[in-house]
Amino acid sequence: MKTKKILVAEVIFIVGVCVYLFFSTAPRQIYPLSGMTVIEPDFVFEIANGESMELSINENFTNSIILWEGSDITLPPGTYYWKVRSNLRESEVKNFTIQGYVSLDIKEREENYALYNSGNVDLNVTKENEESTEEIVLDVGESKDVEKDDSKYEGRQK
Repeated sequence: MKTKKILVAEVIFIVGVCVYLFFSTAPRQIYPLSGMTVIEPDFVFEIANGESMELSINENFTNSIILWEGSDITLPPGTYYWKVRSNLRESEVKNFTIQGYVSLDIKEREENYALYNSGNVDLNVTKENEESTEEIVLDVGESKDVEKDDSKYEGRQK
């Protein structure tokens, strides 16, 4: 009888260890948090116990992309769904939103100004002075040299 109790205790212990290992080694997302709005342009996905990450613009993961450690991707503003994958399992599906932001940098040079769209949305830039008004379109990451004068510049989302 005593041997039977020890055997039952050992089985319970082994089952408990297996359950613990199963759940503690599950692939999971660490960052960004579910439902989070990401404002910074450069962020890093953080995962645990996974080999790859699947990313999509819809919950069904149609037309999804697979990212591996060290993958580099630029995402436009919007809501994304993601999960972490290991050999045998997948994490739960979580979502995050990348917020659009407008950023226009103006760098003065000797002969001209350099306008640079450092935001994550395309810009319409209005160049206005006493004589005229001009519209300039700058895609994300694009720059344009403009004449150095007394113009005022305003950037807004395209």
